[in-house]
Amino acid sequence: LGLSSFVMSVTGSAVQVVANSSLQFYGGDLYVCAITVINTIRDIVTLPALSLSNGSIPALSYRYGAKAYDEVRRGIRFLIGVFVSYAVIAWGILLCFPRILIRIFNSDPALLEIAVPSLRMFFLCFCMMALQFSGQTAFLALGKAKQATFFSLLRKAFIVIPLMVILPRFDGIGVHGIFLAEPISDLIGGGACFLTMILTVLPELKKKYRHIEHSL
Repeated sequence: LGLSSFVMSVTGSAVQVVANSSLQFYGGDLYVCAITVINTIRDIVTLPALSLSNGSIPALSYRYGAKAYDEVRRGIRFLIGVFVSYAVIAWGILLCFPRILIRIFNSDPALLEIAVPSLRMFFLCFCMMALQFSGQTAFLALGKAKQATFFSLLRKAFIVIPLMVILPRFDGIGVHGIFLAEPISDLIGGGACFLTMILTVLPELKKKYRHIEHSL
């Protein structure tokens, strides 16, 4: 179960290495500074969602072990609502006030000129991260380590890193492709994780709940 979190940390570090190398090659030092600030903002913004996920897993796991499957279903639905609400609010703040957020860390005019549009591109589909958090939390809470690990790898290792290498090579995209890799991975990875959870976890819980009802 801990492997999923480990994979997320390792792949996150790998993404930063690839991003820094690509940005140094295609953009230069200012773009490396920009991605450093943007990654710091991302870590701060995702921290509340990670805290909610880590805090809810033991509660969901306990009820799953106690065969309170209907409570687990309601808990997952509640978490989806909270994750989506938080992600939409954070997404709106990120896209509407990028300059204010960046100036917290660096107020250099040259950096701001680069970092503001880059931040908007980077967080273009941040609201989809709510789906990723929902799916990952449900998989981990129910002991489905393989699914959790796979979707951790899918978004970062199989989507982001290849896109950061491929997209800048296209004419007209260049350095912007490195920032666009993140929203594309949020859209594909988050959507796939959430859809898999909806199609597998919730029907399984519903089936187990009905089975218990019939046996009583």
